[in-house]
Amino acid sequence: MRIIFGIIITAMFANVNILSQSFFGLNGYWGLSSNFNTPLYSYEGNTSNYSHVRDWGFSFIYGVEFAKSTNSNIYSISLSKTLGNHNLSARFTPGYQKEFIFNTGESFVVEDSTSQSLTASVNYKELFGLGYSYKFSEDFSVGTTFRFFTQDFFQEFVTPVFEDTSIIFLRETESEKVKFWKGDLGVSYILNENLTFVFASINLLNFGVKADNSDFKDLELRREVGGMIGVNYIPIDAAAINFIYETTGSYQVALNGYAGDLGFGMTLFHDKYQEPEMAGMIPTISYKGKIFELFVSGVKYFSNRKKDFGVSEFVENGINNVLNNPYSFDKILLTVSFNINTARERTVKLIDVEIVKDIYPTFSENYVEYPFAYGTIVNLTDDYLTVKPMARIEGVNEENIQSPVSTIAPHDTVQVPFYIIIPESYSSEKVELSYANFYLFTIADQPDDQFQKAVLVNSINSWDGRVSNLRYFIKKDLDFSMSHSKAVLSSNKTVLDTLPIALENFYKAKILFNEYVANLVYISDPRATGEYVQFPHQTFELKGGDCDDLSVGYSSLLESVGIQTALVDYKENGKVRHVNLLFNTKLSPNQAKLLTNNDTKYFIRENVDGKDEIWLPVEVTSLTDFETAWKLGAEKFNKEAISELGIAKGKVNIVDIY
Repeated sequence: MRIIFGIIITAMFANVNILSQSFFGLNGYWGLSSNFNTPLYSYEGNTSNYSHVRDWGFSFIYGVEFAKSTNSNIYSISLSKTLGNHNLSARFTPGYQKEFIFNTGESFVVEDSTSQSLTASVNYKELFGLGYSYKFSEDFSVGTTFRFFTQDFFQEFVTPVFEDTSIIFLRETESEKVKFWKGDLGVSYILNENLTFVFASINLLNFGVKADNSDFKDLELRREVGGMIGVNYIPIDAAAINFIYETTGSYQVALNGYAGDLGFGMTLFHDKYQEPEMAGMIPTISYKGKIFELFVSGVKYFSNRKKDFGVSEFVENGINNVLNNPYSFDKILLTVSFNINTARERTVKLIDVEIVKDIYPTFSENYVEYPFAYGTIVNLTDDYLTVKPMARIEGVNEENIQSPVSTIAPHDTVQVPFYIIIPESYSSEKVELSYANFYLFTIADQPDDQFQKAVLVNSINSWDGRVSNLRYFIKKDLDFSMSHSKAVLSSNKTVLDTLPIALENFYKAKILFNEYVANLVYISDPRATGEYVQFPHQTFELKGGDCDDLSVGYSSLLESVGIQTALVDYKENGKVRHVNLLFNTKLSPNQAKLLTNNDTKYFIRENVDGKDEIWLPVEVTSLTDFETAWKLGAEKFNKEAISELGIAKGKVNIVDIY
């Protein structure tokens, strides 16, 4: 026979974590702050799988739940690995389960006339989860989490069997296991050091089957699709305020604070499915060591958690969250995490590099004296760091070129210079777009950080239009010029031997000039003024050039035999208009009459010893003879540099070669 009992439901074996909303960490903290890594192991509070763990991370949670009897369990074990901008994680969650056992409302009488009730049960479990994220920048990260669930349904029932003239009641059971995956997407955006936003889905993706038995369908875990937005605000360095809102209407507010290695947190939460308005609070205290973090947290619900519930109420409302629901109990949790760096931790970061000079290979000395780029670097540690900057230009350098060592204070941001050396062997006649690689070294052979930036590498004949940089074209071809000058002067040895020693520089300059221009013609540079300069040997080979080519060639011939020269830069509106040169006769002003009685044909300059010496202007482009070139050069120099105050006004500059 059957006897109908009142239907009640009693929550038993309630191993369930402390979350009330879908988005809340087990330890009572929330946010992406770098103060602690532990909150990032929670897929509930970190759907984007954001992580600032540098290498390996490990975390486990152990808890005690105060149900009608006290239960303890390992709630979760988590593992995280960072690979560049990628982060992979996995967790095993043996304590993420909730089991209900209740009367079916049916019973039957056995042979000894005793009555036995029939039961049913349902067990919800989250077994494990997987996470992946990609950090597009230090401020923006996107990721996903997938979690695997099972639902075990069981019920007893009695089946009447007719045998002869009697009825036999057989006690039978029925069960079903339903498995499914839940997947969600999340975005983490750090607006600035004080404000962070998190956006995530709730139950966006569901993979798996539904219950076949109609009696079990109403007991399945509800998977309402929704979303959330989280805001983390840091008004001061030692505190953070967090607010999370879900489209279900649930929300939570948390305050986290830090004092050195210690931290504290307090969270109040409202859940759509629980009473009262504020369903409970979660206090937390924490400690951060060098490689581990320790959290002790608890949950206190503001409603009676040990009463019985009617099964009709349970079937009507269902259960939306394995981790926390109206049947969860107060509890205390211990969370421990370890951050293990098998790779060397980065101590310095190269934020940006500004290239301040294009590369003109012939100006090689210029890059030894002045940096071609500046890097902005930050010390990521609490200690003073000694940093060795290095640079290498692809196609130019085979090895890294070290720049001066810099010492950086803890957490300071500074600019460091990068120098480069152009090999003497570099001889490309093409302009090329290459890449400069910048490196920062501290104590290891491997760089702590590196940066790459495009850089223009000009040809060996390229010139930036600065007359001061023509000196590099003069110096680079001195071997050729010396060989040529010595040959010319040797052929005039008889004449030179009969001259006074005081006039040696003057007559050498005269002989070299007349021989130099004998076979040359003036050719305007078709590529544009101030872009291309010939080396002296090229001027001889091409038998001509423009004013800068001819002046470079003649200056190189004189310098190769020890005659000091200077280029005269005649400017117009700040741009190069014309170039010719001066050379040093080594004569004193009292000896000027040995050359001329016309004081407008020479210029007196003071040497490094404070003595005045006579310099002669020469217009190399005249291409006639020395006397004419001297006359034209002197007239131009006297008019524009002296009479019109060109030197005083900066319209005429004298540039010494050495």
